[in-house]
Amino acid sequence: MRRDAYLAIIAPGADPAAAARLADRASGEVRLDRLFECETLIVLAEPGCRHRSWGESGIAIGTILSSKQDAEALERAPAHDRHLVAGCWGDYVAFLHDARKATTTVVRAPSGGVAALRTTIDGVTLVSSEPELLLAATQRSAEIDWHFLAHHLAFPHLRPGATGLAGIDELFAGDANSFTADGAQRLSVWSPWDFAKAERQLVDPAQAGLAVRQSVELAVAGLVRGYRSVLLELSGGLDSSVLAAALAAAGAPASAINLVTPGSEGDERTYARATAERTGLPLAEHAVASDVDLTAPVPMRTARPGIPAILHPADRLLAELARGRGIDAFVSGTGGDCAFCSPASAAPAADALRAFGFGRRFLRAVRDITEIHDTNLWTAGSMAWRQAHRPPIHRLWPSNDAFLVRDRLPDAPDFHPWLDEPADALPGRRSHIRAVIAAFAHLDGYARHAVAPSLFPLLSQPVMEACFRVPTWLWIAGGRDRAVARQAFRDALPAKVLDRRSKGGMDAYCIRNFEANRARLEPFLLEGYLARAGLLDRPAVASFLRRPVGPRDQRFYRLLPVIDAEAWVRGWLEPEPATGRR
Repeated sequence: MRRDAYLAIIAPGADPAAAARLADRASGEVRLDRLFECETLIVLAEPGCRHRSWGESGIAIGTILSSKQDAEALERAPAHDRHLVAGCWGDYVAFLHDARKATTTVVRAPSGGVAALRTTIDGVTLVSSEPELLLAATQRSAEIDWHFLAHHLAFPHLRPGATGLAGIDELFAGDANSFTADGAQRLSVWSPWDFAKAERQLVDPAQAGLAVRQSVELAVAGLVRGYRSVLLELSGGLDSSVLAAALAAAGAPASAINLVTPGSEGDERTYARATAERTGLPLAEHAVASDVDLTAPVPMRTARPGIPAILHPADRLLAELARGRGIDAFVSGTGGDCAFCSPASAAPAADALRAFGFGRRFLRAVRDITEIHDTNLWTAGSMAWRQAHRPPIHRLWPSNDAFLVRDRLPDAPDFHPWLDEPADALPGRRSHIRAVIAAFAHLDGYARHAVAPSLFPLLSQPVMEACFRVPTWLWIAGGRDRAVARQAFRDALPAKVLDRRSKGGMDAYCIRNFEANRARLEPFLLEGYLARAGLLDRPAVASFLRRPVGPRDQRFYRLLPVIDAEAWVRGWLEPEPATGRR
């Protein structure tokens, strides 16, 4: 369970005694402090959980900061949910109580940094960061939602409101949900598309770079404030190096760690050392365990499948280091290549074509694409033309049916508010926003969060808002991906890091571990819960597992999420191992 775990019980129109009983039941399972209580709302949290109280008007769980550096503004309860999102930012879930209207409104920050899982029982709504708290309070057993599992595997990296546990869903980031005696109402109060509007674009490269740098430095300084010791996961890549520069600028109590996997492609120490030397952050280097049991029990029970099993050794190592060194929080560059608009296609050039027509600016963007993707002008230009004039290949989200029974998979993805795009959406911005949506699928499920939380500044509200205001063709200027961020931090980071074109990888590490697990994977999958539920294409899985993976065969990456989903299901339906979970 996370150190910042909380449980809110919302009971407008219900018997207040019922809400009190639910609170007492949850407190009987885990020690929770009662932080807020009125007739229709009770909020409990782990001792020491970060929060901000607004007296009788409500409470915010997590870190909430003023957008205008106005400390007094935070002391006043926001007049409306939109005022909260417009005037504040951070990693929080806010519970706003209006006694006059008999309404409780739950606002989840656009960053999604604090989970907001929801269930209902007898007219009472419970919202929590922890599925086990919801189950304990309602005295329910976990039941798997097999439709969710099918959707999870069919539409990778898309996180809808549903979870893998029947009866439990999650409130979307950037949403406000109001609860009254008449029911609940959802309202989107923050959307990335609001910042992608043509009239809000920062077309001047210098202005765009300044906005991005200021937003990163604001986010880092704000999120680490109050922590005594934070640990930056410094890979040596651009995104984590940008965070190192921002931590140094903030004078944060920070150190850095570089994790090394076996093989040259997983060794980026030379770049991490250059960044640490330039920024002055103390750097430690640690080797990650070379052997991974892909069938091992999951280290914690989560509402959805968590991080890939292939990353569990790194997760355990970071948890152990945090315990030993008294680390209060981890700082991660996760999502940076998404927020900084690293292109996977010619879409930025398509945006330039739509904005300026066939001319100098479009041709410049095409040339930039050729350098980034190492292709020719004809290929890049024709692809950009098609993307500018035709509907997207994937109307809402790319689908996958590898190793799955096609008839058991949904035809279309479930609702996500950020996929609701305007009629004039540019293809590059669509790809940009979808990439950020995908990054949000990788923010939780870490066992190390039982020791200390992770902070993701590059997916914070200020950074997202700044990045969505930068035209996509500026992000590829000069034939470099993430060009605006590179230029913005030119004076703070070594050229060796800013100008590198290579990127570390884990292919050899993953293939070697997959090969080492092949024998145990066959019974694990073919006799497992997904197979029994009819989701698994058993012949395809059996055939793939009975021959070695070729050096260029990337299909095993499609099987890894299936393995992780099977382990996640077993984590809920089978008894806990004797050692228990952290």
